[in-house]
Amino acid sequence: MNLQMKLDKLHRETVSALCGISEFPEGLLPHTVYVEEETEESLNCGTSVYSLYNLTKVFPDGICMLENPETGTESKRQLGEINTGCLITVWNSYCNLSGGKDRTENGITKLLQQMEPIATTLITGLFITDFTVHDTNFIRRMNAKTPFIWLVYESGTHIYATDKVQGLRRFLEILDYYENYSVADFCLYRYDGNKLFPVFPNVTRMLTEHELTKYITLKN
Repeated sequence: MNLQMKLDKLHRETVSALCGISEFPEGLLPHTVYVEEETEESLNCGTSVYSLYNLTKVFPDGICMLENPETGTESKRQLGEINTGCLITVWNSYCNLSGGKDRTENGITKLLQQMEPIATTLITGLFITDFTVHDTNFIRRMNAKTPFIWLVYESGTHIYATDKVQGLRRFLEILDYYENYSVADFCLYRYDGNKLFPVFPNVTRMLTEHELTKYITLKN
């Protein structure tokens, strides 16, 4: 990939990122940008010029509103028409002003989308509210950042945060019950704060016991 191809890829990715913003923070727009254009004067010179505009709105379909600062008139344009450097500046300003709000929301949505087909496949009937209400509230409350163990079976779910002693202990208790007394099949999943993946009960027990011992040792 040559340099121009890399720049074109960066341009497309930045446009896509800006179109994906669900809520623009206060103070971001309007934002000064430049658009490369061909005017009558520039055509006489055989080149193009950069015209200054104020970016006032961005829409999910790639359309934006640009204001001419001299006349105050707005026009619909393609976001991709804006200079790459300006687009990157707008994106960096968004990141600084938003404090990562959209990235957090995207992380929550992504995790719930991974969990949903597992829950709907394994859980029967009204027990699905274990996932749609209890587990979903847990994920949103923790901003999809807290590691946890998720037990799923036909009559619901159990979810335990693994960054606290209480959560580790409760998981070991429920695992003992399901392995020794319950006839229901269950599946275990672990979330490390970034990825959700299936785990085996015996391996999960060993890791949980190790983590619990470590937390108790540090506390003492």
